[in-house]
Amino acid sequence: MRRHRATAATAATAAATGLVAALLLGGCGAATGGGPAPRPAPAGPSGEPGPEDLRVLARAEQVLISRCMGARGFPYEVTEVAGASGEAARSFPYGVDDVAWARAHGYGGREERRMAQARQADPNQRYFQGLSPSARAAARTALMGSSPVGLSVKAPTGMTITASTEGCIAEAERTLYGDLKGWFRVKVVTMNLRPVREARVREDQRYADAVRQWAACMRAAGRPYATPDESRQAAARYAESLPAPEADAAETALAVTEATCATGTPLAQVSQALDRTYGERLRAEHREEIAERWRFQNAALPMARRIAPPSSPDSGKTETSGGSHA
Repeated sequence: MRRHRATAATAATAAATGLVAALLLGGCGAATGGGPAPRPAPAGPSGEPGPEDLRVLARAEQVLISRCMGARGFPYEVTEVAGASGEAARSFPYGVDDVAWARAHGYGGREERRMAQARQADPNQRYFQGLSPSARAAARTALMGSSPVGLSVKAPTGMTITASTEGCIAEAERTLYGDLKGWFRVKVVTMNLRPVREARVREDQRYADAVRQWAACMRAAGRPYATPDESRQAAARYAESLPAPEADAAETALAVTEATCATGTPLAQVSQALDRTYGERLRAEHREEIAERWRFQNAALPMARRIAPPSSPDSGKTETSGGSHA
């Protein structure tokens, strides 16, 4: 099922290396989802880092990983993680509810193809895919450690997330944040608030009632889908069975109908209100972890700026890992 997702600023730093590792090596342990953006706080050492700060932290972590991998004999380039940006990066977890956005983006299929192409072109992915099975296993160990042991945190979703204290990802995070276990704990907790919030919204009877009214509107429009998830599954099937231009047109028409019914029934208003309510409750429940994450990130920024200056003329280019490319 296609699900258009935003690149949440609060998740950017922690997600970058995990995403790269998963893309290149298939990953170890469980993956985490994005968390809700904590409320803005006053600027200063205890406030929320801004988007540019998070980009600097993410890039610095990539530079450190690159150096570490190069020292272990594996080329690793510093690249930007492909993701949606700008208006296309909006997220609609409870159904598309913006008709103008739906007309412009459908369900985000064109953007997803662009991101998939960018991932396929990623030099690290190409390198790792070209390795023999034994060499790929050695690279996996160098990057992520031999097994996801040493770091373990129970996420708000109830799932236990594990990772290794060895490998270049762990070394880079230890260098930046000092207390690897402390950083891993707050990272896992805060990155897993979003799925909890969304689950609570969907379990709320008011949301279920609104979805039923939305479904009646969809049936009247010739789209007999009981939930927004079903309509997105139908849009995904267009991509599987039609050429891209036709799939995009069909997807867009369906997304516009979905959004029209969302705004013409209580669904948009109810889902947005419930999302705010449950988001505020979760932020209150985990205010200490959110504040601690900000403290870790702000404390790491001076080093990150030395490693990866935000205004570097090479910020849009890739950097090789220690000159170890053939």
